[in-house]
Amino acid sequence: MTPLGVASSDVSKHLARHREMAAVLADEGLHTVIDAVGLGRFAPKRRRVSRREDADVLTREQHARRALERLGPTFIKVGQAISTRTDVIPPELSRELRKLQDEVPAEPFETVKGVIEADLDLPLEEAFATFEREPAAAASLGQVHWATLHDGTEVAVKVQRPGARRQVEIDIDIALTQARWVAQQTDLFGTTDIVAIAEEFLDAVRQELDYTKEASNADRLWRAFRDDETVAFPRVYWQRCSGRVLTLERLNGITMNRVDMLDEAGMDRSELAARGINCYLKQIFEFGFFHADPHPGNYLALPDGRVGFTDFGRVGSISDASRERFVDLIWGAVNHDPRMATDTLIALSENPDIDEPALFKEVSRLIGKYHGLELGKINFGELMRETLGLIRGHQLGVPNDFALVIGTLGILEGVGTTLDPTFDFATAAKPYANKVVQERMRPDVIAGKAMTALRNTMRVAEMLPEATEQLMRRVSKGEVKISVRPTGVEQLVADLKELVNRLAFAMVVAALVIGFSTLLSVTGAPGWVRIVGEVGIVLSFIVTVWFFVSIILAHTRGKRR
Repeated sequence: MTPLGVASSDVSKHLARHREMAAVLADEGLHTVIDAVGLGRFAPKRRRVSRREDADVLTREQHARRALERLGPTFIKVGQAISTRTDVIPPELSRELRKLQDEVPAEPFETVKGVIEADLDLPLEEAFATFEREPAAAASLGQVHWATLHDGTEVAVKVQRPGARRQVEIDIDIALTQARWVAQQTDLFGTTDIVAIAEEFLDAVRQELDYTKEASNADRLWRAFRDDETVAFPRVYWQRCSGRVLTLERLNGITMNRVDMLDEAGMDRSELAARGINCYLKQIFEFGFFHADPHPGNYLALPDGRVGFTDFGRVGSISDASRERFVDLIWGAVNHDPRMATDTLIALSENPDIDEPALFKEVSRLIGKYHGLELGKINFGELMRETLGLIRGHQLGVPNDFALVIGTLGILEGVGTTLDPTFDFATAAKPYANKVVQERMRPDVIAGKAMTALRNTMRVAEMLPEATEQLMRRVSKGEVKISVRPTGVEQLVADLKELVNRLAFAMVVAALVIGFSTLLSVTGAPGWVRIVGEVGIVLSFIVTVWFFVSIILAHTRGKRR
């Protein structure tokens, strides 16, 4: 098996990219990452000194963020996606990854024109009445140009870079290979399914390459909120869309991260915060489908006071079951019921080896910290971060949609308080949580769940006799086999193997010493025989010293572990 856990031919087809990745990680001092993901064979012989003068004062998280920026669009997008998953990564790294930017030099106008005309099968002049040659923004996967349709509608046209898809697919192939290698060869992530997590993030990157998918996301949210006078989602112009071209209604406003400009324009920041957060809560609790890129640069304050949303490459969805579990968790915290909150987390968890007493103790501590506080005094963002830390610390492995909602709400709380330091996120969320609880208690909902449970029970009861008969028939034929696989003894087996190897080695050394001693004791033997015996004795002595030194060093390392 190669260090990548795949055939050498699979490695060689992306050999240059493997070397580039290893070189960047080594240059940023991330040698632990190189070893962890099996890129050691591609790393430079010597650690290269960073060319930047401030390298020695950067934190590990800053080096990680800079490495992703240098590795290009795929890894930038993965970093942006994983920054919302503080159930997987520490909050310090999450904060650093949120700074990832993918602003790069723009493609020439002729290249952009070629992509549009090839995808839309129309000359640029027929597709748009006007089209600005200079882009309004240029990112790693595409760039945005302002344009107008022939009816005078102002639009934003997003055009994908040629070759972006091929580069991303190569990086996705490599990243998935590395994730599988880590899962097979190490236990760095415990019971966490690192391959599933990698597939989730990389699938999000792949979906961002399909602009028809982004158009569908935008259209779905536009239809849900087109009658809402507090927010604005851009309309999709489908006749001017393709896999590499996206045409949306242009929203003219001030991005929410420009607080100074909002004040200069006389915008009511408190009202903007309330409208934006309420829209998000409605997406999550009522529609179960939400904008999953909660960066303040993706929200606009429009001149009429509405909050505009942009960039729909990443969206999230939450199932009814996860939404109800989330409300149960909040309900348990508000009502000082640690048992309910603990049971909710256990029901969500995909980890069968949970230390339930330790989890209950930690949940009780967390609930006790906030118990008795008025809603206005609860730091909702901190509560979400601590909840994610608890999930990460106990390796609960909760569903992706559940973790994404908690992470998104935690970031949103920060956006809301940036706009309005007095904004009370918990109070804003309470009506939506209450609505979910009330819906669950409606007689028709309870009756529907009871009927579903009854039907499932009856189906199981009907299948039970036949299933039992089949099982007994297989048992009588000897087709059912029970295998027992002991767990937790891997280290013991490894120690036993090492012990057997050392004993065998010691026996060989002893045999050599006896043999050479016999040669030296033979009288009348030729001189070369005595010379061989003397040399052998010396070599055996050296090997014996090395043998005992290795035992001492192994014992010392064991104590340190």
